[in-house]
Amino acid sequence: MSVVPLIEEPDSDELRELYERLQQASGGLGVLNIFKAMAHNPPLLRAWLRMATPLLTGGLTLSPRLREIAILRVAQLAGSEYEFAHHIRIARGAGLTLEEIARLQDYDESELFSELDRAVIAYTDAAAQLRPDAPELARALKRWLSDRELVELSFCIGHWGMLARVLVPLQVGVDEAIIAELPTEWREWL
Repeated sequence: MSVVPLIEEPDSDELRELYERLQQASGGLGVLNIFKAMAHNPPLLRAWLRMATPLLTGGLTLSPRLREIAILRVAQLAGSEYEFAHHIRIARGAGLTLEEIARLQDYDESELFSELDRAVIAYTDAAAQLRPDAPELARALKRWLSDRELVELSFCIGHWGMLARVLVPLQVGVDEAIIAELPTEWREWL
């Protein structure tokens, strides 16, 4: 159960308008729990949506596959069930297989991941944990990624790390519509 109550029914014109837009953009999922929790501060929700939307809707040159590998890994590191569950669907749309998602925890022992994938995961681990080897791993990624893509990857790691720091302590629950689409063993992959 969420620490803050989810706002199911908007109580202002501003929030009603936001919920209508979110409903239309949801692909049939409705207004997601993350938005219902953040709705306690509509101006903050609106500002966050302006920042977050381009990260998922073509605002990056970084490949969606690499973006989703990083997001799923950040979710694993943070123990963010909400992010992990929601991004399984998005990652599949970006080309990851369920087997790849399931093996992300032990990527270094799996043949499923390319050298670039492994480098992105290693960098994600280091950057998310602010380890001292992160700059060295970032330099190694320049073999494959442009400076712009490296900045975008770093921003995604930071953004979804920040989001996990909202979702996990507030115990925002995974939306039932998302759970219904997931394989039964998905929590084992987290």
